[in-house]
Amino acid sequence: MSDALQAADVSFADIESALAVRDDRTGATPPRALTATIVAVGPDARVVDAARPLQQLAESGGVRAIAIADGSSSETRVRVSRGLVALEGIQPEFIDNAVAAIRLSSLPTIVWWRGGAVDVLDHVVALADRVVLDVDAPENDLWPHVVTMFDRTAFSDLHWTRLTRWRALTAQLFDLPGVADAAASFTYLRIEGADRSTACLLAAWLQTSLEWNDSVKIEIVDSRRDAPIEAVSLGSDTIALRVCLAGSRQCVETSARVPGQAATSRVVSLGSQSLESLLAEELRIRSRDAAFERALRACVSS
Repeated sequence: MSDALQAADVSFADIESALAVRDDRTGATPPRALTATIVAVGPDARVVDAARPLQQLAESGGVRAIAIADGSSSETRVRVSRGLVALEGIQPEFIDNAVAAIRLSSLPTIVWWRGGAVDVLDHVVALADRVVLDVDAPENDLWPHVVTMFDRTAFSDLHWTRLTRWRALTAQLFDLPGVADAAASFTYLRIEGADRSTACLLAAWLQTSLEWNDSVKIEIVDSRRDAPIEAVSLGSDTIALRVCLAGSRQCVETSARVPGQAATSRVVSLGSQSLESLLAEELRIRSRDAAFERALRACVSS
């Protein structure tokens, strides 16, 4: 992580004083009012990728940002850079103690979980007001464990956050005349995308929201392109709804064919999918997300 930051080494005891120092290179002064602590936890390689988004949030979002890379070193290296505290080489069994020591205990704490042993997550959850999951293929081991902890804190997942625009646009199709009433008679759902975890969450959200039974054929197709979701098609012999990436790859196009209605379509911006934007979206949410929890349970049980 060190190479990703222009930071000063400090002792653990001097973290607070280092955060209060004015940045001589930029002239920036520490924000007077902070709103939350966001802590990225994970293996070193994944925390490196998190350092810059965290630093940007610290500079612009009024949050205390902490990056913790686990390791087996006998000494933990502590660095401070423009509002970001980076801890490297910390042994996993001490990660929860580090979070407890540096977080702003009077303000919400959001843990950005980028991987690691689930027993470490168990301990960190006790300190978090919200946990945002962000690992590859979480359905294999992580999601089954997380559903057992829903009563301990609020959870989300960046796979789910990336679906915000997709879910909103799909839901709006059901506002068209006749669509909501016909939803129980739908026979198919086809999702194409490069990220199977994201596709599974989207399918589970539709299945649980519309209370579909086994009469709906759900098909997830792996895409050779790089977008987590490429297209969503659902309906029956008489109704066809579709949400897909437009040719620009920056917009989403929706279309609907409904009996007795003129065919409709529109194109809407997908919005920023950067880590900074996704995390900023999660920072605005403090409560439990019932729709996410239902979808995740369905993914785990399928």
